[in-house]
Amino acid sequence: MGTDADRRARVAVVGSYNAGYVAEVPHFPVAGETVTAGGYEEVVGGKGSNQAVAAARLGADVSFVGRVGEDRHAETAFDLWNREGVDATAVSRCEEPTGVGIVLVDETGENEIVVVPGANHELGREGVERAADAIGACEVLLVQLEIDDEAVAAAVEVGADRGLDVVLDPAPARELPPEILERVDYLTPNETEARLLAGHPPDSDVDDTTVSERLRSLGVGTVVLTLGADGALVDDGGERTRVPAPDVDPVDTTGAGDAFNGAFAVALAAGETPVAAARFGCGAGAASVTGFDVVPSLPSRATVESLLEDG
Repeated sequence: MGTDADRRARVAVVGSYNAGYVAEVPHFPVAGETVTAGGYEEVVGGKGSNQAVAAARLGADVSFVGRVGEDRHAETAFDLWNREGVDATAVSRCEEPTGVGIVLVDETGENEIVVVPGANHELGREGVERAADAIGACEVLLVQLEIDDEAVAAAVEVGADRGLDVVLDPAPARELPPEILERVDYLTPNETEARLLAGHPPDSDVDDTTVSERLRSLGVGTVVLTLGADGALVDDGGERTRVPAPDVDPVDTTGAGDAFNGAFAVALAAGETPVAAARFGCGAGAASVTGFDVVPSLPSRATVESLLEDG
């Protein structure tokens, strides 16, 4: 990253927190099958919280907006944000339990995830609008889809009205109304999410260019299609640029998208171009898959820059 990235970036993240339950399995079970896990761990998670922590570790000032319950999982969450330097002043609490994520990781490092939203789906428009000043003090807003539609809509409205670059990670993928997509500057789906949003089966062999064109036609400014080990494709409607990812040996791919998005937002907030931001995101994503579990594997800026230099 260049000179502009040396100043402290400011990123607002509106999204989810989930308590995570992770099991290592030899293979993913098919219908009716029981598999025996080789290990189990209770961890911190949620795409919003993960991306907020990722951005903070990369040197940004981060404000997180979300909702948790009145339970032990919430206390663990606040301890995490305090430890990682994430401003959680705008996180509210409710009677619904804190969200939960159940993750299976197989021997190749691939994962399958089930999410129980809980308090995340209680954030709503009001919870976001109360945090409008905190959001508006940042350069970039990062949003995901583990929160309810009203909260997503309010977030992109606040971000657009306050002049922020709005980044939407459409995960888990679902249909979104035009009034949301038209306020999104950067849409960052993975290959499966991109195809679902474009109206294709998730395992469709439609080429990436066709998919990105379709997504841009929905109203978003720039599509940043994440391609795992193959890097990313940045399509702004004028140019399409392939960004390679560093070559690493993956251990656990669970948090790669969160690492990418956190890093992409930090680089944008620091004044980098979308292509340079995607390159930084690819470096963070690659670094994150070399360790097990999401938050412990989210890299520092020094780690990402070293990996990109070596690659």
